[in-house]
Amino acid sequence: MDKLDKGLVKIIRNKAKGTVVIFDRNEFYACYDDDAVFIANNIFCSEVGLRRCQLDEVELTYHVLNSAQYLRVIHDVILVHHYRVEVYAADDGQWELKAKGSLGCLNDFEEIIGDSAELYELTTVAALTVTEGHDSTECVVSVVSCNVREMQLTIAEFLDNEHFVNLEKCLAALVPRECLLVSSKRGISSVSLSGESNNQLNTTLKKAGIKKELFQFNDQLPTLLSDQIVRMIDPKCKDIHFSRAQKSCLVGLIQYLHLNDDGMGSGKFQLRNYKSAGYMYLNSAAVKALELFSAYQEDEDLLNDVGSLYELLNKCRTPQGQRLLREWIRRPLHDIRKINERLDVVEAFVNDSSCRAMLHNDILRRIPDITSITRKLVQKKAGLQECYRLYQIVCLLKRFHQVLAELHASCGSLAPSVNDLCLEPLALAQLQFEKFTALIESTVDIAYFKENGLYRILPNIDEYLEATAETMYEIETKCNTLLKKVCSRITETVKLENTEHHGFHFRVTLKAEKSIRQSGMHILETSKGSGVRFTCDDLDALNGEYMKLSSQYESIQSSFVDMVVETCSGYISTFCELSKVIAIIDTLVALSMLVSGSSFCYVRPQILDEGKQVLELRKCRHPVMEANPNSPQFISNDVVLGSEQGDGAMFLILTGANMGGKSTYLRCCALSVLLAQMGSFVPCESARFSLIDGIHTRIGSCDYQCKGVSTFMAEMNDCASILESATCHSLVIVDELGRGTSTYDGFGLAWAIAEDIVSRVKCFCIYATHYHELTGLSRVYPKQLKNVCTASQIDGDGQLILLYKIISGVADRSFGLNIGKMIGLPDNVLQTASDMLERLEAGNPKLNSDEEELYRMIHSFGDDELRQQILDNLISEEGD
Repeated sequence: MDKLDKGLVKIIRNKAKGTVVIFDRNEFYACYDDDAVFIANNIFCSEVGLRRCQLDEVELTYHVLNSAQYLRVIHDVILVHHYRVEVYAADDGQWELKAKGSLGCLNDFEEIIGDSAELYELTTVAALTVTEGHDSTECVVSVVSCNVREMQLTIAEFLDNEHFVNLEKCLAALVPRECLLVSSKRGISSVSLSGESNNQLNTTLKKAGIKKELFQFNDQLPTLLSDQIVRMIDPKCKDIHFSRAQKSCLVGLIQYLHLNDDGMGSGKFQLRNYKSAGYMYLNSAAVKALELFSAYQEDEDLLNDVGSLYELLNKCRTPQGQRLLREWIRRPLHDIRKINERLDVVEAFVNDSSCRAMLHNDILRRIPDITSITRKLVQKKAGLQECYRLYQIVCLLKRFHQVLAELHASCGSLAPSVNDLCLEPLALAQLQFEKFTALIESTVDIAYFKENGLYRILPNIDEYLEATAETMYEIETKCNTLLKKVCSRITETVKLENTEHHGFHFRVTLKAEKSIRQSGMHILETSKGSGVRFTCDDLDALNGEYMKLSSQYESIQSSFVDMVVETCSGYISTFCELSKVIAIIDTLVALSMLVSGSSFCYVRPQILDEGKQVLELRKCRHPVMEANPNSPQFISNDVVLGSEQGDGAMFLILTGANMGGKSTYLRCCALSVLLAQMGSFVPCESARFSLIDGIHTRIGSCDYQCKGVSTFMAEMNDCASILESATCHSLVIVDELGRGTSTYDGFGLAWAIAEDIVSRVKCFCIYATHYHELTGLSRVYPKQLKNVCTASQIDGDGQLILLYKIISGVADRSFGLNIGKMIGLPDNVLQTASDMLERLEAGNPKLNSDEEELYRMIHSFGDDELRQQILDNLISEEGD
């Protein structure tokens, strides 16, 4: 015991801070020292379970865990707190590592953690390196992303500017939970991670919510590990070329995630190139601002509401479909042909209710997570059950193909798109599984599984198996004879069942428990769900004999099972391709379910060429808000920007009362464009617009204080990104810019940024503001800019009535005091605010001496001088 105690203390003292160590004590589990305190405070939220003990003359705090608590701790430590876990068990007088895991490597804890679309994103880790470009204004960013659960590597290399706008778009698409910043020890291959570039890179990672890790390698390491890199990748993907920088990133991931520790991923990793061409620009700020995946809800009454666009769209039946839907939302298309191809298929499903219902309600719901099954094959953890589940999927393909063929025959002009996206890929996949089907049917005892729910090799493969199976069948016959005898003694219906835990036993409903006890039979288990399980002496004897034969059968068939599993492993890449096809079909069916299942109007959008410069959404609505049962009836509005003749206003300045619907109007427009370009119908009466190359947002006054980014800095970073990356084909939506600083500075910046978008960028833009003076821009740019406002009125009692309609013109006044009255601010506070407002409007704000000097200085400048002075001051403050 002393030896074990010394080993335990040594493990605790030498473990990393980010690792929680659990010790398996046979009858219970235990955590010690700071791990015990962490679990008590952060998982169980109570220190009641903490105890003190002395091991190897060291006094330690410890916490005992039962089996259920152990499972909870593993789950929460990895998924919630993102720590690593190590589990040790005693073996021959010393502690041996039994299992370990982290978000990036969950192999030992997969059954505990489970599967979800969100988990696949959480387990993505990226590595990047930044090298010098052709001139000082640009750099080359190399990125490698690894998702261990999907066995997929994504590589990217692109030019970027000082604001890393292309990197931000890449990270928003790949969604890594953490990122390795890779550099060589001699610092030759990478830009030094210090100074202004480092600050901007850190800000980019913070905005995306990505944890940063530093990784340095020896300059010879990528060359030394080249063979390992090649061995990891599926042979079909080996034509893809790695640059030296990408090899450095991959080396970092291999070592960080221990990808080569067990060699089980050898030749199984799929490789794909990240492509920015053909996809809309959408960064992490836009993902958050549009609430694509999450929305903050504090009120318990709203917990049942649809909170995000993903929750609204997610009608997918398969896990692979859910993951693809998230990817489509993050990466809308920028290719008219591909957009229309998806829209064609969605329209075909909308028009054919029988085909849609057959796929959604029957076929797709039967398909399990193919990626999860193939991963078990890669890890050598698969058995006959996994092979048979893959066989069941293949058996569904015939019916799957038949339904799609019927759709193809009846959808007229939409048929080519149905064929290219759904029917043909499924047919090709079906052809590749003929030998697989023959293998399973000739080796697995399918009839035995259907009868008993257990998996085994067909007995006729081996004479010993056949002889054992015959003896087992004789015992089954005796058990059935015994069942008839029991039925004659008990009035209730009795069933004979065979389970892995109890073997052969009888089962009746709970109300027959008394008569079973009176009959002298042995009750094994009683529960509300399963009733009463019982046995008798004769059945016990038969069961014991049967269990011995079953164990013998298992031993004989083990080599045949290994052969079947090994052969099935050769189909991993084929099943991965099938998974992609099924995911596409499932996602398209889900988008059609949105349209057919909604009580509101959804229409197919008309996407025009980029040069048309028109954005026209009639009676546009917010898809998430209108779907919530607690929301009032949604008021639709038109969004009209630009015109095909080129004489329409491209820029809207939106003013109006708080809570009047300004932010909702911005999101309605952006979400409709995003839905259309990901291939979905849109919540409008009609929709037509020219192809948008990116959605750029500045919505909300959030800051990142825990990440060192203030409200104003967050605004400026977003604006700098917008002005740097927006083009004349982009959509920009800005809400309340300039609130994070003084009124004059905020107004100056808001004016300057708006004017730059109007005069230089010349893209679609909706600019919501409370700076009513900004509407003066319409006098400077009368053709390019239009003023609109939210309609409202004051009733006879002085109460503000919000109409939620967008009309032409400028809000004639601010309604801040009215909003305060609506939400119940104290009368004395409202009166003080009203008095101060009167003094300010009368030009008598009672300024102090410093404020009077600033006021005189501002009024001494002209408009251009004022803007320049404000910008100069901001730049100097940022430098300080």
